[in-house]
Amino acid sequence: MLQMILPEQIPKFWRVLEDMIRKALPIIPGESKDKYNNILTRVLEGRMTCWVAYSEREGKKKPNGIMITTITEDEVTDTKSLLIYCMATIEDGEPDVQDYQEGIDAWTKYAKSKGCIRVTAYTNIDYLVSMAEQIGGAAIYTFISFPI
Repeated sequence: MLQMILPEQIPKFWRVLEDMIRKALPIIPGESKDKYNNILTRVLEGRMTCWVAYSEREGKKKPNGIMITTITEDEVTDTKSLLIYCMATIEDGEPDVQDYQEGIDAWTKYAKSKGCIRVTAYTNIDYLVSMAEQIGGAAIYTFISFPI
C-alpha cells in the first residue's frame, strides 16, 4: 500500500526520510550543497510529495519504502507528468510486483487528479525497468547526459 505523507507530518519523519533520500539519489556533478534542504522545502510547500510504501500483515503496517514525486510540465506540448523523483527501500531486496502495481495505481489516481497525463521516472536499476514493463509501463527512452 502507498500513503501520502502530508506536509505538516514531514518534520516528524524528516531525519529518516532524508537518510533514505541520500541513499536513493545519485550525486550530480555541480549540484547544490543545499539539495536535501531544497527537497525538504519543496515537500513542506507541497511542490513535492512524499509517499510511504508499506505492507500490512497480521493487522500491522510495516513501512518498506519511501518515494518523492513532483509534477513536471512540458511547456512545448502543454502537458503535465507526475515524476517519481526518487525511490528508496527500507530493506534490501526487490519489491513485490503486486506492491509495485498498487503504487502505480495510487500514483495514477493522484496524477489524474492533478491534471497529469502520465507517471514518469528515471532509473538505472534493471529490475525496476522489468517490473514497470510487467505491469504495463514502457521503458522507451534513454536519458543521455554530458558532464561539462
